[in-house]
Amino acid sequence: MKVQSAKLPPLDATDPPDRDQAARTSSDAAADDVHLSELVRSLRSLVPDSPERQERIEQLARAYANGTYKVDAEATASKIIDDSLQYP
Repeated sequence: MKVQSAKLPPLDATDPPDRDQAARTSSDAAADDVHLSELVRSLRSLVPDSPERQERIEQLARAYANGTYKVDAEATASKIIDDSLQYP
């Protein structure tokens, strides 16, 4: 079979990808991230962590860093189910 080159469109006739759309999507995502970061920062300033909670967070971080953190899958699943039933 012979390909007829006259029937093929020239390569420069194809539409290039819409780079403006990709840039807009990327910048929109960055803007969302900035807003969330600002929200988290403001919420943290309103409610400081108690010393007990801070110690627990540090304990969990150390266990995770050491590779000794173990997830209680049954307790986690139970809590997820309880929460989903409580807030339909």
